[in-house]
Amino acid sequence: MIELKDVTAAYQSQTVLEHCCLTVPDKAHISVMGPSGSGKTTLLRLIAGTLRPLSGAVQVDAKKISYLFQEPRLLPWLSAEENVNLVLSDRKETLEEARHWLEVVGLADAMTKRPGALSGGMRQRVALARALAYGGDLLLLDEPMSALDEALSVQLLTLLNQYTQDKTVIFVTHSPGQAKQISETIYTIKNKTLELL
Repeated sequence: MIELKDVTAAYQSQTVLEHCCLTVPDKAHISVMGPSGSGKTTLLRLIAGTLRPLSGAVQVDAKKISYLFQEPRLLPWLSAEENVNLVLSDRKETLEEARHWLEVVGLADAMTKRPGALSGGMRQRVALARALAYGGDLLLLDEPMSALDEALSVQLLTLLNQYTQDKTVIFVTHSPGQAKQISETIYTIKNKTLELL
């Protein structure tokens, strides 16, 4: 379970979240919406433990967290399959599993290409494959479909639902349609706090 109790947090000396409360049961899928700069990424960082709140308490019971950032963060000197394999073992023995996850996201023909030879949407899919390969019981997904067209987003969200049924998922998006497809519960950040839609 994830629980935020009366949390206030700042980013670059600016308070972006105030008195936020949130409870996410195990294996629940929730979405968080809000305009750019409203604090969505700050919320994910609080849950991931990479940011401490100014006040309040954050409790996360997850043993292993898979975090998909807004930008793909791929190593440019490695191929797509090597980037995914990094979170498995970085050995040849797990390369087949890395290839499996690239096939899942529709990149069977791009496995040996380096990030510089991929489009923005393809790089984002490599990052998604890496997050799924890493596993974990909690997935934090920060606008993972932002560089993809609508049809591909729908397809990948269907896959995400399929592969994360036994995981807790917090999905940040600007798209109400994507939020409804991936989650049972949708929050918005308004006036620096979380509101249930």
